[in-house]
Amino acid sequence: MSDLPPARSLGQGISIITLPLPFRSPPSINAYVVEGSTGLTLIDCGVDSPESHQVLMTGLDNLGHDPTTINTLVVSHLHPDHVGMSRRLVRDLGLHTVMHKRAANLVTRYNDTDDFRRRTAALADRHGVPPLARSAFVDIGERPSWMPLIDPPEVTVDDGDFIEVDQKRHLQVLFTPGHEPSHICLRDSATGALFAGDHILPRITPHVGYDEMYDDVLGDFLDSLLKIERLLVTTTYPAHGDVVEHGSARAEQIFLHHQRRLEGMVDAIEPFGSTAWTVMETVFRPNLSPMDQRLALRETIAHLEHLRLKNRLRLTETAGAVSYHRR
Repeated sequence: MSDLPPARSLGQGISIITLPLPFRSPPSINAYVVEGSTGLTLIDCGVDSPESHQVLMTGLDNLGHDPTTINTLVVSHLHPDHVGMSRRLVRDLGLHTVMHKRAANLVTRYNDTDDFRRRTAALADRHGVPPLARSAFVDIGERPSWMPLIDPPEVTVDDGDFIEVDQKRHLQVLFTPGHEPSHICLRDSATGALFAGDHILPRITPHVGYDEMYDDVLGDFLDSLLKIERLLVTTTYPAHGDVVEHGSARAEQIFLHHQRRLEGMVDAIEPFGSTAWTVMETVFRPNLSPMDQRLALRETIAHLEHLRLKNRLRLTETAGAVSYHRR
């Protein structure tokens, strides 16, 4: 925790508290505090670990904020580093949670570890994970203590809605699915700054993984990037890393990265067709850990499915396993 930057004011009633994560990458997440005349709004809350909770409480104290004055927790999306501590904060502080309306329908799936285990196994069988790699690939382990069950949001919002900070300040909701189906960004009415969650990151590109519930996850993400690009956003507060000075320009960079990756995936398809696993091994670096393989395979499938829906690839299926072919 000593490597974390201290909680600090960013000016104009906005502060940042960087919380530790139990991951190698990213090692931390930015929680933001927005001040209003009637209380505080917290944007994202980290995992529910003793270390993260201590840093959050200490950060609030160092900023001169009483935790009990937090009225609202806005969750950008349903990943544990953004929502993990939500149930504890509701219990301890009496605040209310706000998420996109789609999140309300996804909380049950978030809480169901056995379902994720089944879906991971089905993905392996359908997309060519070889027998020697399958056991490690599907072994997701037990649900970690820092990822407890969560409750549905008390308040749901949709694109264009306003989350009131006080009578003179609000956060406009921008629905930006792709990295996660319920992802939202928030535009501050007082400064024009964007709280971007994981949608816009400064040095890495957000993971965009295939989701069995949605047809074109990458297409949704690309559309969401174009939405931010058109807003001509400057100051952008990401969930990981440093403040982005030109958010819309960064959105364009991420968009172009995925366009290049799409072409690389087409080039990786063998003349006789390829499984998603084979394409993943060509496009991504070698010697990935099983967790990174799961992420890389889902990202590969998201790109291949986008190409299929755009009529650039076709799909064949044999005994439940699929291969992709160039058209």
